[in-house]
Amino acid sequence: MSAAGDDELQAVPDKRGAFRLLSEYVVRDKPLLIKALLLLLLATAADVAGPLLLKVFIDDHLLQNDFELRGLLLLLLGYLLTQVAAAWLRYQQTLRFCDMALAAVLDIRERVFAHVLRLPMAFYDRAMTGQLVSRITNDTEAIKDLYVQFLSVVLTNVILLAGIIIAMGLLNVQLMLIALCLVPAVVGVIYVYQRLSGAAVGHTRQLRSEINASISESIAGMGVIQAGNQQQRFAAQFEGLNGQYYDARMRTVRAGALLLRPAIDLLSVLVLVAVVWGFGLQLVSGVAEVGVLYAFLNYLSRFTEPLAEITQRFNLYQQAMVAGSRVHQLIQEGEQRYQAGDARISAGAISVRNLEFHYQAGKPVLRRLSLEVPAGGFVAVVGHTGSGKSTLLNLLLNFYTPSGGEIRLDDQPIARLSQDALRGGIGLIPQEPFVLAASIRDNIDMGRNLDQAAIEDAARQAHLHSLIEAMPEGYQTLLGERGTRLSTGQRQQLIIARALAASPRILLLDEATANVDSETEQVVQQALNALHGKVTLVVVAHRLSTIRHADRILVLSHGEVAEAGTHAQLLAKPDGLYGSMYRLQRQARRVAEAEDGG
Repeated sequence: MSAAGDDELQAVPDKRGAFRLLSEYVVRDKPLLIKALLLLLLATAADVAGPLLLKVFIDDHLLQNDFELRGLLLLLLGYLLTQVAAAWLRYQQTLRFCDMALAAVLDIRERVFAHVLRLPMAFYDRAMTGQLVSRITNDTEAIKDLYVQFLSVVLTNVILLAGIIIAMGLLNVQLMLIALCLVPAVVGVIYVYQRLSGAAVGHTRQLRSEINASISESIAGMGVIQAGNQQQRFAAQFEGLNGQYYDARMRTVRAGALLLRPAIDLLSVLVLVAVVWGFGLQLVSGVAEVGVLYAFLNYLSRFTEPLAEITQRFNLYQQAMVAGSRVHQLIQEGEQRYQAGDARISAGAISVRNLEFHYQAGKPVLRRLSLEVPAGGFVAVVGHTGSGKSTLLNLLLNFYTPSGGEIRLDDQPIARLSQDALRGGIGLIPQEPFVLAASIRDNIDMGRNLDQAAIEDAARQAHLHSLIEAMPEGYQTLLGERGTRLSTGQRQQLIIARALAASPRILLLDEATANVDSETEQVVQQALNALHGKVTLVVVAHRLSTIRHADRILVLSHGEVAEAGTHAQLLAKPDGLYGSMYRLQRQARRVAEAEDGG
């Protein structure tokens, strides 16, 4: 599957939407935010008080040769208390910000996954599994850094800077103004860094998604890759993606290495020289104290560090905003909409009138297709690959909206039925069994809280009950990933039991016997015969022997009904499409049986 779908989502990052998404979590828990800010203010006050106490010690005691024990002990005790209090308060403040961050990531991740579960099937036609996984895991994890590594650090350092500036102003206004020249210079550095690194950061996250998608695709198809001796080609493809990721990351690293810490260190040295020069002028004029210089140098070192911390964290800010943009775009994808009425599928009659559908404009898949199935009827749909068989089932499940015509279930437009009504009234048996890494009971129940009797009855209808009872743990037997403890045929029987457990009024089978052995095909046939007349059956079949007893068989060709009738009627047509397909399959089966016998 192409990555084009994800590229379309990624094409124009919505920074405003990302900012709204992330900022709503900042103010969501106001009591916690206020508590964190109060702790931050107290920690800053305690931190800033230290150099002021040292200034008092230098000017009032050291230079005055006043070493009165009581005064010195009070200064020492005050200094120790402020530093211990600052450390403890910062620890508490960090916990509050981490709490906010983890709660935000928890909520965003759950919100995104719940949204993904409600997206229409058309979305998955253009999305890649690995890229979706990357958005739900990696991108939401990157958002955490916005709170822990960026918001916490920036707020801490901004308030610390404000406290240092106030303390500097109390000591010497002229020297404070010299030190303030560092602020606009740092703002300029941050602006240049964002301009140089923004595109590279976005490209990096996109490449990471593609790497995840490549790994996911390769692992899922490992058997095919090794059977076709394609290991080297896939390794080369992965190496190419990794190389692009390396280049993109190096661009951001070079920008950061040039503009972040080195630039700030250079600017701080220049400001330090200016402060010492200004102090020298004041000292010559006799208006300066040595303690002020010491306190100023102490504050200046602390002043430089917060600015450096802020600039270094802008790399994380860039990544978090890009990640937030990707998550926000995913959340903005339109969900599958259903009616909220209380209508139900009670009988199972199906009416399809002049149905038309296309996945891409100008390329119709179904053309003016009409179909009437009475409640309890058995209709089979056959045709060559690409004739529209599976698409018809997808439309009956309301996975897609028809381009024209209508579908009515029990004489109700399908669009007016709620999701519960559709999913409770229609059962699906797909070609590829989807088995959870859970117990047999959980796989049949699928979270519907069915009682044991209903589950066992469904297993009997699927001719699986005796096999389950023979297992040591019965219905509590764990199947492992993808149901590896069952054979392919048994997994298909499990899916049949799952579909029947909810007692649907309509049962759809999408080539359920295409990948099973003859024995399992007989089981499916027996199940269909038992359900005939009780449940409305719409069966898409590759093996025509499965549908010989259908009330009516539709033969699709290029999205249109080419032939229709019973098995006998269609075989009676000398040049019929169905007849040629049936004879070809019989001949292929005879050849296979002869080879097995030989």
